[in-house]
Amino acid sequence: MQFNHPLQQKHPLMALFLLLILALGISACGPSVKPVNETAVEPASADAPFTAPIDSDAIFTAPSGSASEIGADRTAVSGEVDATGLPVGFMPDGHPYRGNPEAPVVIEEFSDFQCPYCSRFANQTLSRINQNQIAAGDVLFVYYDFPLSNIHPQAEAAANAARCAGDQGAAAYWAMHDFLFTQPEAWANNSAEDAFIAFAEQIGLDSQPFAECVTGGAHLEAIRDDVDLGLSRGVSSTPSFFVNGQPLIGAQPIDVFNQAITAVLNGEQIAQDQPSNETPPTPTPVPISDEGIAATLGDANAPFTIVEFTDFSCPACARYAAETIDTLTSMLVDTGQVQYVLKDFPQTAPEAQTAAAAARCAGEQDAYWPMYQALFAAQADWVGQGDKAGAVFSDLAAGLNLDTAVFDTCLASGKFDAAIQAGVSEGSQIGVGELPYFFIEGYPLSGAEPNSVEIALGLPLNVPIGDAYTLGDPNAPITMIEFTDFQCPFCERHFTETMPQIRQNFIDTGKVFYVFKDFPLSAIHPQAQLAAEAARCAGAQEAYVPMHDALFQNQALWSGQGNAADMFTGYAVELGLDGDVFRACLDSGEMETAVLADQAQGASFGVNGTPAFFINGFLVSGALPYASLEEGLNGLLSELGQ
Repeated sequence: MQFNHPLQQKHPLMALFLLLILALGISACGPSVKPVNETAVEPASADAPFTAPIDSDAIFTAPSGSASEIGADRTAVSGEVDATGLPVGFMPDGHPYRGNPEAPVVIEEFSDFQCPYCSRFANQTLSRINQNQIAAGDVLFVYYDFPLSNIHPQAEAAANAARCAGDQGAAAYWAMHDFLFTQPEAWANNSAEDAFIAFAEQIGLDSQPFAECVTGGAHLEAIRDDVDLGLSRGVSSTPSFFVNGQPLIGAQPIDVFNQAITAVLNGEQIAQDQPSNETPPTPTPVPISDEGIAATLGDANAPFTIVEFTDFSCPACARYAAETIDTLTSMLVDTGQVQYVLKDFPQTAPEAQTAAAAARCAGEQDAYWPMYQALFAAQADWVGQGDKAGAVFSDLAAGLNLDTAVFDTCLASGKFDAAIQAGVSEGSQIGVGELPYFFIEGYPLSGAEPNSVEIALGLPLNVPIGDAYTLGDPNAPITMIEFTDFQCPFCERHFTETMPQIRQNFIDTGKVFYVFKDFPLSAIHPQAQLAAEAARCAGAQEAYVPMHDALFQNQALWSGQGNAADMFTGYAVELGLDGDVFRACLDSGEMETAVLADQAQGASFGVNGTPAFFINGFLVSGALPYASLEEGLNGLLSELGQ
């Protein structure tokens, strides 16, 4: 069995668990981990992101009459056409449409602008539906927002931007819709609003009212109403569709949509037992030139190359330099697997260009990397100092025992300005985004988020246990940390099918120390947060694990019920707890902060679906079969000499 990226074959522990991730990480609520080459490992398939591979009947409850209700009132015809000449407008409830309002087939999409598979659908499949069935007048396409904000932080803002464009007409809405999906790399970061405003200018909108609408979040309430509507119709993933009211899951290929359209035209049911197994396309790696290189680490003949673009005034770059690069170097560079190449991309502070030159001048005295670390460590001392920064750099050189006269002469000469600018020019041309930014064998990766480089490279992560509830011996050779969602069906599967055997064969035998963490996916599991709080309220009476077990054993009973709090209280009483104390804890919300802290921690370490596990620091996603997990755990024990 082969890995998706050759780097993953080189470290034995990395290989062991990435094998499990890539080959078997197929059952999870929420999205799954992406390996270095950005080919996603899906819960069910490439075409059903952000959902779990359960039967479609369990995912959707299609509201009867939904398609006929749309067909009964299609009076909001704008008379506009989009850039391709297709009719566009807004439905009576305000949702944008493309196509013939009298078309016999209505496709409703619930989508997330930051979801990569929604983008794939928009760019590949929808474009063909536009050219064929919509252009022929056979299909009306209606768009609904379903931003998964807990995993796509800019998705809600993007939905608002599209609606702000729609304030200036239906054609403007669809122009912005298409821009957002074709250029996600331009806005899926902390400068999203600037990108939206730039898009608006490109498509000829009135910039001032658009900018006011975007910055004011004018449509956020309506967008959240769409999410509620989607949840009420059984939507739990993006993209999700209703074709004349019949559900269709995931970014299916065009053939599936063609078959679905034909089926509903013939009065038949859509055949979709499971999402398809089509593999998403692998992006083309970006060629990186040899110009503007600041420094390198490792063997030039190493089989793989990592190129970092950095800025010495960037706080995230400083964090990476302090926390990550040494581990990466020891595991991959010093072992001969990777050559590490550094290029300058000074953007944040005026002094950053001079700092980049200072590192290169130190490099002339064989001290580039010591100066690299010194500049980041002293970042607060020179950023914002203007011309005085040079004196700080000279002091750093003296502290490294360099010849300061030679260093100062070099720094004043400007001899490295052209090389630094070459890096800036190249980075701008190949789409360098939020720093630090990496190309791993040519595949792009932003490292601005905590732990993103370690996650992408499969390095072990130090996930703090804190005051989490646990099972087993803290001194066991393996620590297994689970991030779970009590309403997630795949967490329940792990609990029912796998956990009893892990407990019997690994926890009770002293081989595994098991740690419980919360990761409620509230956007699709609205009672998961309360259930997590209930487990902790039971934990306050020394009964976390019994309540944990009761919640999963009864998931089908309380999930979706309006009286879940009453049911949780009943479980507490059945467990012999003080029901009044438990209910007071639950009603007070006192455990909310702890639950959300777990969720934030998990997100910072790359968790974006449940269940997710850290096994001695290696991230493994999905409800793996016991046999596969057993093989991995035993293999790790062997690696550890146990």
